[in-house]
Amino acid sequence: MVDPMMTSAWLYPAVFLLTVLDGVVPLIPSEAVVLAAGVFAAAANGPDLPLVIAAAAAGVFVGDHLAYAMGRTVLGSKLVMRSGRLRKAAAVAHRQLDRHGAPLIVTSRFVPGGRFTMNLVSGMARFPLRRFSPAAAAAAVGWAGYTVALGVLGGTAFAANPLLGLALGFGLSLGVTGIVELIRRRRAARAPVDAGGPPHEYASV
Repeated sequence: MVDPMMTSAWLYPAVFLLTVLDGVVPLIPSEAVVLAAGVFAAAANGPDLPLVIAAAAAGVFVGDHLAYAMGRTVLGSKLVMRSGRLRKAAAVAHRQLDRHGAPLIVTSRFVPGGRFTMNLVSGMARFPLRRFSPAAAAAAVGWAGYTVALGVLGGTAFAANPLLGLALGFGLSLGVTGIVELIRRRRAARAPVDAGGPPHEYASV
């Protein structure tokens, strides 16, 4: 069932659309599709590697800007206030944007749930678009290249069995994500507490 999709010209629009939607609906499995495309790109008649990366990066870039635009509307505030977990993440991100804006936007792309929260909060905090867009572009290209590379690695290791290649790609992705999250939590635990407390927008946290 997967083979025809991976050799179809519709794969690239599908990758673009799914990565756009993933920017505002985090449950969309865009990573699985991009990984699978990387796995099959390792085969002789697989999809075109540069086109997969370009479609994924373009989709991520557009999706990030949709979340940013959503954050600048009333809808962004309503979404944050509905979830205690999201409020806490938004309060932390809001405090760090001024000092670590661009690096934070890039690295959040590799943290589970970090992409949507950071982009939403960037819009809510009125983080300048002239600083947001270059960071979002770097994050999009980096994530697309990284995800496809994991797929290619899995596809190369298990050329005769693409499903095993996909499983390896997922395993590597989960492992790297776990390491990044562990480092982030340890740094957060060692960071001094902000005596001023969260910004007034999130005073209820």
